[in-house]
Amino acid sequence: MKKTILTGLIILQSLLLSAQSKVQIRVTSASPSAAFEQEVGSAKIKVTYSRPLVRGRKIFGELVPFDKLWRTGASDCTVITTSEDIAFGNNVLKAGIYSIFTIPSGNEWTIIINTDTTLHGETGYDEKKDVMRFKVPVEKSANFYETFTIELNDINSKGEAFLKIFWENTMVKIPIKSKEDDTIVALIDQHIIKGKTQDATLLFQAANYYYSTNRDFKRAIEWLLEAEKLKPENFYYPNLTQKIASELKDYTTAIAAAKRAITLADKEKMKKNIEILNDKIIDWELLLKK
Repeated sequence: MKKTILTGLIILQSLLLSAQSKVQIRVTSASPSAAFEQEVGSAKIKVTYSRPLVRGRKIFGELVPFDKLWRTGASDCTVITTSEDIAFGNNVLKAGIYSIFTIPSGNEWTIIINTDTTLHGETGYDEKKDVMRFKVPVEKSANFYETFTIELNDINSKGEAFLKIFWENTMVKIPIKSKEDDTIVALIDQHIIKGKTQDATLLFQAANYYYSTNRDFKRAIEWLLEAEKLKPENFYYPNLTQKIASELKDYTTAIAAAKRAITLADKEKMKKNIEILNDKIIDWELLLKK
């Protein structure tokens, strides 16, 4: 019996020693990799990069020297991909895949877009492969960034945005714009402003685009009134008119359009819309009496 127990203990100890020999402690990456993809207008933009940490060090001017080429991150070069031609800074960046390098300084950074996306750090960088260089001012970030960060934000309905680079208390931002807005504005000019279309749907779409991109509201209302004449049974035409007129504080036009929209909504039993519009009419009538 004792012999059996002893044998079992020996086997157990052997198994424990074997398990311990296979244990590995993995060191967390000093510069974790990251990637994001963001729609800006009709463009799909992707950025892949590595994210070094401050770790108590002085970054710009020391760890990242001023006035010298920088990989803009860590490890392999930072890469940006765009599905279509976009405005990038004051330049046109053709659809494709590119590396981003920078030359930081105290007051401004030089942004460099290069065609070689295979580089590790700055090793092998060839200036002849640059497709653009331009400068952007340095700004102080509202927050301290322990981790190097690239974001694409401040996106608006015109397909404009900023590619922002943060680290420590430093921020630089690069304006970006999709070609979608220019394309839509050109179509509106061709078919509606110059072509005088009699297509109610196109007139509504143009008015809605002007409204969402904060353009000429009075012209948008003119298009909606034309659309109403062509299709008087469409609830959405007077409904958009009341929204735009209220933004202009033209409450007389807004009330008239809301009443037309209520008549159409009643036919479709759109109770919630009717309640909302009636409340708006009450508010506008009070404003007109002041």
